[in-house]
Amino acid sequence: MQTILTIPKQLTHGDELIIVRRKEYEKLQKHLAEVRDALQKISRGEKELHNGKIKPIHSLSDLDK
Repeated sequence: MQTILTIPKQLTHGDELIIVRRKEYEKLQKHLAEVRDALQKISRGEKELHNGKIKPIHSLSDLDK
């Protein structure tokens, strides 16, 4: 199990900080970038659907049309 250290607010002038390993931080940063990318793609798709640029399909047979 990972050890999590919390730095008291008194030492950081009101901010509460945590310390994590670099590997874990980089993993979280990568995950955040992937989530942002996915949300941007979803947003772009919703706009295109709203503007009529794409046609929704209800089954795979609709792809042939």
